[in-house]
Amino acid sequence: MKKGIKFFWLSFFSDSISKQAVKRGYWNLVLGIVLSLVFLFCGVLAADLLPFSAHYKNSSSFSAFVSNALDGLELRVDSGKMSSPSLADTFSSAADASAYGMNGYNLVVDTRAADAFDDFEVFYLSNDGVGQEITKEEYDALSDAAKRNFDFKIRYTSRELVLTDGLTAGHEAYLEGVNSEEFSKLKEKKGELPAEEYKRQVYNLYVKKYYPDLSAYENTGSAPLLRNYYYHNYVNGGAQKYLFIFDDSLVGSFETDGGMKVAFYGFYKDFPDGSTFSAEANDFITRSFYATSGLSSYIYFMNMLRLFPFPALMLLIVAVIAYCVLRILKSPLCTGIGGSFKIVGSYLFFGSLFSAVATFICGYFIPRNSLIIASMIIFFLILLIRTSVMLITEAKIIKKTDTENQK
Repeated sequence: MKKGIKFFWLSFFSDSISKQAVKRGYWNLVLGIVLSLVFLFCGVLAADLLPFSAHYKNSSSFSAFVSNALDGLELRVDSGKMSSPSLADTFSSAADASAYGMNGYNLVVDTRAADAFDDFEVFYLSNDGVGQEITKEEYDALSDAAKRNFDFKIRYTSRELVLTDGLTAGHEAYLEGVNSEEFSKLKEKKGELPAEEYKRQVYNLYVKKYYPDLSAYENTGSAPLLRNYYYHNYVNGGAQKYLFIFDDSLVGSFETDGGMKVAFYGFYKDFPDGSTFSAEANDFITRSFYATSGLSSYIYFMNMLRLFPFPALMLLIVAVIAYCVLRILKSPLCTGIGGSFKIVGSYLFFGSLFSAVATFICGYFIPRNSLIIASMIIFFLILLIRTSVMLITEAKIIKKTDTENQK
């Protein structure tokens, strides 16, 4: 028992102890793999969450912009939902830009419902490089050959589409005309659904049947949503310094005084009902960001599971390298590829622990979306370096032994 504990805790720091892995079973290897995933996950999560406050404090231009914007806005949180009596968009409104824009940052405040539909416009754009734009009616009048010269497009308007009874009746009439089985099933549930939900489902089905595929705009299968106006027109258009305040979340991107770019999102679930923010700008940003920790944990956990083959591949590569070198050296440790796996596996516990610490430190210097990649690279390098040290030491021992035997 004591030897097993000693092996587990000291093998990373001692070649003589790690070489004992050849004569041991695979349980240490399995345990090392499991703990590696745990440590790497914790390191990435800590690197994502903990440095944010420091990044925000180190962005004087963004924090000044936030303070200025919140000082002139009426914002209130109730039951985790943000509300504001007015809209603001410094991208498109000169008046809003004058009132809220600062230091190159743009502000959007739109607390309409997250699932509100956008009153989008449809057009067709020529694909010959000229960029001719025609309406759907003009497109429908073209020959089949001419239609191939145009691509379907939509334009978000930022106007909310209100589903009146008249609009829904028109959608139902169209769906009746296309003899949709999905619509027949929906009608059967009409009495069970709330009136507004029924209208929404009818409209979603109408958009799906009436227009070409919209997955390039709405990957959830929904009809175009008002919220995505800001993504397609601003974020997807290259905006890098902004703060979007929505009813259920906020999204921002800023640059620290050192030039590091930080993109983030936040929730309002941790704010007491009735919270306002004119005098609490800094707390507003950091508190909303840390409210996403649960979701961030889930996302990183799923990503680590999805990326599990990569740490396994790294272990395989290093073990194969070790096996080949040991075989070239004619080392007694070269008892098979399994022995090399077990030796390298003895380095996993502290290798992943050191990787997690290094990844956490990297969180202060590299973008959040690069953290998982950084953790994998650091982990691989630590395994490779530690194994190389063992191989170099083994080569020296074999050389010394051969020299002594020749005397």
